[in-house]
Amino acid sequence: MSERLDVLLVGEGNFSFSVAVCESGDFESLAASCLQTEEQAVSQEHAAYNIQRLRDRGCTVLFEVDCTCLNEHDVIRRRAYDRIIFNFPHCGRKSGVKKNRTLLAKFFISSAEVLKAGGEVHVALCNGQGGTPCDNPMREWHNSWQAVAMAAEAGLVLSEIRPFNRDRYQGYRCTGYRSQDKGFHVEGGLNHIFTQSLPYTAPEKLKMHTALRKESVSFELPEELCEYVN
Repeated sequence: MSERLDVLLVGEGNFSFSVAVCESGDFESLAASCLQTEEQAVSQEHAAYNIQRLRDRGCTVLFEVDCTCLNEHDVIRRRAYDRIIFNFPHCGRKSGVKKNRTLLAKFFISSAEVLKAGGEVHVALCNGQGGTPCDNPMREWHNSWQAVAMAAEAGLVLSEIRPFNRDRYQGYRCTGYRSQDKGFHVEGGLNHIFTQSLPYTAPEKLKMHTALRKESVSFELPEELCEYVN
């Protein structure tokens, strides 16, 4: 990020990713949030230290934030965001793909409510989860999280996929595997970037008039065929 952006991070674990983003300085405001209570969050290794670092730098740290209803949170709904970031979402424990698809869909719908026009939603997924040709190897569609389809429910479209480069974020340590203070296998992970789809505009129709057997006939021609009419 090189612009001065309003950034919201959800689903944080030990807040190490938030600290890495914070120390890049490429933001106007940064709010970092997690689902856990503050007491639960600080029980993770280095979390208390990371939280204090964020606060010392003027960032907002929020607890008990449900990513599926961001627009209902008293603090989050006060502004709109240029970037909403969710790294390696997971329902926890041994959740199946259907539950995780539902989590993604609800998150996207919720994010769309607090996303600025022209903003982006970034979702990092483990290799194979997203269900796109960029996954290597690519899972069968029914066994993936179908990220593009879930985003479409919120009117979001996939604009770009980038490798998730953990080395860019000094000190970042992924946690939350099966709801534990244990990391996911993020090597080969992909960052999926979604943007708002353009509103549908119905094509204009060209009204044609001609004579058929001495009778005047009118009909409409779709815009995409107009260039073929002399």
